[in-house]
Amino acid sequence: MSVVPIAISHKAMEGTQPDGSSLRVWLSDPLCFTPWYTAALARALASANVSLRLLSASVSREPEYFAQVSLSPDPGPFHFDDLANGWPSSLRRVLRCAAAISNSIALARTLESTPSKRPDILHLQQLPLLNHNIGSDFELLAAARRCGIPVVHTVHNLLPHDTGNRRENIFGRLYRSVDHLICHSRDIADTLEARFDIPSNFISVIPHGPLFESREHINPSDARAALKLPQDRPIVLWQGVMATYKGLDLLLQAWRLTAPRWRNRSAAMPLLVIAGTGSSEVEAAVQAAATALPDSVRADIHYIPTNRLPSYYHAADLLVYPYRSITTSGALLTGLCYRKPIIASDLPPFREYLEPGENALLVPPGNVAALSSALEEAIGGIAKLHQQPRSESSKNIYLGLLLGAANNHRRYVGWDQIARQTIGVYRATIATKAAQPKVCKTLHTFPKASFRKA
Repeated sequence: MSVVPIAISHKAMEGTQPDGSSLRVWLSDPLCFTPWYTAALARALASANVSLRLLSASVSREPEYFAQVSLSPDPGPFHFDDLANGWPSSLRRVLRCAAAISNSIALARTLESTPSKRPDILHLQQLPLLNHNIGSDFELLAAARRCGIPVVHTVHNLLPHDTGNRRENIFGRLYRSVDHLICHSRDIADTLEARFDIPSNFISVIPHGPLFESREHINPSDARAALKLPQDRPIVLWQGVMATYKGLDLLLQAWRLTAPRWRNRSAAMPLLVIAGTGSSEVEAAVQAAATALPDSVRADIHYIPTNRLPSYYHAADLLVYPYRSITTSGALLTGLCYRKPIIASDLPPFREYLEPGENALLVPPGNVAALSSALEEAIGGIAKLHQQPRSESSKNIYLGLLLGAANNHRRYVGWDQIARQTIGVYRATIATKAAQPKVCKTLHTFPKASFRKA
């Protein structure tokens, strides 16, 4: 997977360094909406000698996380959310939003009043206030524009999940208000061009990196013991934030079809482990399923600290991603780095990492019957492997997938390379910006002539 090049002359790049030396970057994730991605990118950029300011709140349920990975966020002067420890989650969210809005205004004023503190580039991650039609982030964009500071935005979600097209206008405005867009797949780059009329030379494709990658090997037996999971049963894992687009309800429907077929067999009953949190409605549905199928569903409905997540992946035999739709998936990249067979929806961003019959079984999105059939096929292979460990891969679909998954590390890109590609985008965007005539001091929109396709 490669970066889509920015249209820029070699002369404009003369004198630049391959690393980030002397490059000053403000990396912004104001509500800490993508903390693990942001932290991984921040650390990789810092390792490449970028002078980085991390504009982010703390991780709400794990406030020491950034310190644990040697990062010190500096979001601005306002930290209202720190006052709300122990308050109801709804009030904490309000204070975090208030802090993000206040800091955005304060940072805009800093840019305009203190030239010595200006970065060379402003890199925005997710801006969830736009999900609610709150446009305070455009104040910071406008200030950056007036100060001649290029702005890069990473498109994690093309539009907010589960909102349909209701936010298309405000996100279209965002995409046309920045100097460059980064996305994680060619499919999304094509959609940005076609749906939002963004010229291809304003878009770069830089892959997503793995999250929660374990630094040490944990024996599956030890992982199961730590989590009090059975040692002798096939374990299927769904892990993450319980959002509607991730298809957890579809998985539960498929499991209700699959699990009863194992009750009268000699093989051990499979166990579906669901780990994570979500809305009260989704959590209630998961808990109801676990209550209805107590012998085959375990619901770990609580926040799982980062240092405990690897145990779940090491303990599992099979990972499932029954998503309805997706822009990119850090959860999938996490699953890949644990080299376990995967069942997933057949979606374009997934196909960039998953090969049917090689390291995964792919099913049509939303097709419960196909998902149930794939689960039964893979679980049957796990059972055979327990009974006949030396069975040939050609006769055991699961063993074949396991052998294919052993090469997953070749399917994704490490954070050091992601940092190098990102720095390349920074430098090219800065050079392109410097070459443009300074004709206005208002919020940027593309000139009509630049909409012509390359």
